[in-house]
Amino acid sequence: MGPGSMAAVALIATSLPLALALGVVWWQLRQGRLLNAQDEADDVAAKLPAERQRRRIETRSDKIQWLTVQMLIAGMLAWIAVVASQIPWDELRLTWIDGAVLLVAAGWVVMTLRQLSVLWEERRGGGDGVRAEVAVARRLDGLQALGCQVFHEVPVRDFDIDHVLIGASAVFAIETKARRRGNGLSAEVRYDGQTLHFPHWAETRPLEQSRMQAQWLAEYLREQLGQPIPVVPVLCLPGWTVLDEPGAEQAETRVIDPNAEPRFLAADRHAAFDPALRTRVIETIHGLYRKLAT
Repeated sequence: MGPGSMAAVALIATSLPLALALGVVWWQLRQGRLLNAQDEADDVAAKLPAERQRRRIETRSDKIQWLTVQMLIAGMLAWIAVVASQIPWDELRLTWIDGAVLLVAAGWVVMTLRQLSVLWEERRGGGDGVRAEVAVARRLDGLQALGCQVFHEVPVRDFDIDHVLIGASAVFAIETKARRRGNGLSAEVRYDGQTLHFPHWAETRPLEQSRMQAQWLAEYLREQLGQPIPVVPVLCLPGWTVLDEPGAEQAETRVIDPNAEPRFLAADRHAAFDPALRTRVIETIHGLYRKLAT
């Protein structure tokens, strides 16, 4: 391999990842702007504490990232320009070794892009989940004025229950799920007691998860207190209007949006707790935090 071929291979191997990296950063920033625009239209997210300040910080972080990438690109482009000017392009002959080097570089870029795609989806989903849980927590905390006791992020075994609310006659294990709407799609989800019907898809797993967590908590309270305690599974979908269809009222799991918390409390048909028993229930759930600390 002559000096010209080596320089050409180095130039191509450097330019391809650089161009793709630039495209990835541009795409990520564009996606971030789209997500922020959708959040601006989301009443739940807009009402979170310090939400505007958080968005301003995220915007500045994106700008810092973009300017840093621009500095790196400027240096790399200058290097590419210098190398390209020294290559005798009319005499260039690439061998199979050159092709192998370029193929390895292209394979590495493809694998990196796949990893970036997965990480981006995880990051977006995690951010949505955090905002949803905070929004629901704020709504539930307001119910303490009605005499309810509220716990958040209750640690149990290898999972957490997002929220546990102790009402006058039952315990509610509340699972929060964040689901994004597509542009122009309806914000309504229909619930028939067995399936969540979103505008273009349907789900049952969140309902199953809510039931599983409620069953675990009910069994735990029975073992600790020596008597059955009614635990009602509740699924909360921030940003969605839940439309109950026939069968929803009799379903084991109740599905709500953050603006409808009092509705599931009013629907409770269990006998009121004895004050002493209710205190023991509160102490037992509070003890789960102490177990985590030990």
